[in-house]
Amino acid sequence: MAKIIQAQPIYEALKKNIKEKLILQSRRLTLASIVVGEDYPSQVYLASQRRLAQDIGAGYSLIRLKWSVAQGTVIKKIKGLNNKSQITGIIVNKPFPPHWNEGEIFSAIDCKKDIEGVTPHNLGMLFFDEPLLISPTALSVLELLKHVGINLYGKEVALVGFSTIIGKPLALLLAKKFATVNVTHIATYEAGRLPFYIKNADIVISAVGKPSIIKGEWIKKGAAVFDVGTAELCGKISGDVEFEKAKKRASFITPVPGGVGKLTTIFLFKNLLNAAELQLPRRKK
Repeated sequence: MAKIIQAQPIYEALKKNIKEKLILQSRRLTLASIVVGEDYPSQVYLASQRRLAQDIGAGYSLIRLKWSVAQGTVIKKIKGLNNKSQITGIIVNKPFPPHWNEGEIFSAIDCKKDIEGVTPHNLGMLFFDEPLLISPTALSVLELLKHVGINLYGKEVALVGFSTIIGKPLALLLAKKFATVNVTHIATYEAGRLPFYIKNADIVISAVGKPSIIKGEWIKKGAAVFDVGTAELCGKISGDVEFEKAKKRASFITPVPGGVGKLTTIFLFKNLLNAAELQLPRRKK
């Protein structure tokens, strides 16, 4: 039977630390959060952002846009936020319309305000171990791995999902710790090969957003399972993994909600602090 990894104690410790550091800031740090449409998991995440901002004393500016909004309009809004000194960090919440060019959207964000680590600069510099800011969700997974004492060296990892926000940066970060990372995605699933990779993995990390796509019987005995996925199921937030069945086989497992997603919000604000530091004027030598 798996040990359920509760993120709350880690969350509280990080929140205390961030709150103390925010008090020492010479100006109020503000997060600008852009959302398009009314996606349910996004609304839950937005509520978490707002609540945490209030708790720690950060500013929070929510910009709601209709699903029909033009991509160009959003890019103009992002560039306007780049130029506002009172805005410290910017996040464009997914999902957004499928016909939009994700690269153009993320490229519009000032890399020093990119608290999700999705700009070409930050993703590119991740290859050289010198990113300004790293994906909060990827940082959350690494923090939980560290918390339970899992040594990644030589471990087989099945990473399900290859998004810019989670899968791509996490694959690189895990590989840099000498894990053997098998990146799986929609093509793996459609080819019927996903069970093979899950069954052979010491660590399963799923970030798809499809309820119960990872079957409990696929989990290798003693594997650690980190469920990053969030989707609506019967009016509630659900993860990617069949939790009740998987926990009977795993050594560690994260719940949804209360697991990886809980930490993602706190690391978003930790990145806000890092962004503020990056935006300080540099003294000339």
